[in-house]
Amino acid sequence: MWKQCAIAAVIIAVGVGVWTQFGPASSATGSAIEQPDRKKKKRPRQAPVIVAAVETAADNLTVEVVGTGRAKRSVVLRSETDGKIAKLALAPGKRFSGGDVLVQLASREAVLAVNLSKARLAEAVRSRDRFTKLQRRGNVAAARLDEARTAAEVARLELAQARQRLTTRSIRAPFDGVAGLTEVEVGAWVDTGIAIARYDDRSAIVVEFDLPEALLERVSLGMPLAVTTPSAARQSFTGMVAAVDNRVDAVSRSIRVRAEVPNPDDQLRPGASYIVRLNFPGKTYARTPELAVQYSRSSLHVWRVADDKVERVPVRLVRRLDGAVLVDGDLAAGDLVVIEGTQRLRPGVAVQVLGDAR
Repeated sequence: MWKQCAIAAVIIAVGVGVWTQFGPASSATGSAIEQPDRKKKKRPRQAPVIVAAVETAADNLTVEVVGTGRAKRSVVLRSETDGKIAKLALAPGKRFSGGDVLVQLASREAVLAVNLSKARLAEAVRSRDRFTKLQRRGNVAAARLDEARTAAEVARLELAQARQRLTTRSIRAPFDGVAGLTEVEVGAWVDTGIAIARYDDRSAIVVEFDLPEALLERVSLGMPLAVTTPSAARQSFTGMVAAVDNRVDAVSRSIRVRAEVPNPDDQLRPGASYIVRLNFPGKTYARTPELAVQYSRSSLHVWRVADDKVERVPVRLVRRLDGAVLVDGDLAAGDLVVIEGTQRLRPGVAVQVLGDAR
């Protein structure tokens, strides 16, 4: 009996020890010890990202187009009347001043007509004067005096007409310029209106070219430009926009532009092809790596890092520029935008920037 009591006492003692070691008090103590570790595990994890600093750049656009040149002023010399060429001053490449005689047609008959008209006018004037004196004395009727006056006026007009016909026997330079090739010679007969030679003012070359309609609002009169041409290799010539057409071509959707390029050394030629280079200054925009721009269903955005968190900034793509993009949005120079690690980003997510900003 006493053995059974001893065994029971040992079992009770072991149970009390186990309870003391692993009971509620011990569990409470253990929970209190482990609580700080659990709190540490609940801290939000930082998403690793690589960022780049935002820069600013102007949306300057350089455009090169091909145009065709022509002389500042150009005419085809034609005769106002028919006749035989008596003198020919024209020669290819020869320079003339405005008013110089280029072609002289035989004008003997025209000179005789002028002299005859002069004589008739002199006679008519004398008759008018004589009848005027007689009318003052009352020796002639007023109607007779009127006839004399009319005859004098007709004679004056006939002389002016004869002189005009004489001037048409000479073809003169309309302005300072250079003569081109001609197919006529002294002694050749020319008909009225026949083309004799081309005559150009090459003091400046007018280059005509087309620009896309999207550039219409950016091109303006006086805008500087540069041109090159195969006929003057390795040289660039400066000019300016002289005229812009008043309408867009409905087929090509382009606008015709004229540029004037000074040609003081006569190096440029009409009819040659010209490469026109224009620089269009533009507004200043934020410049970011292309990887920073994220595409969503209906808009574009970038992730900007501020206070170790990211925020979504909507942007509008202006254009690509040398491996980067110009965007229009609420961005300033020096802002940090995410270029790698964007997959798990949401507004307000904490991030860890890896390395320095690119």
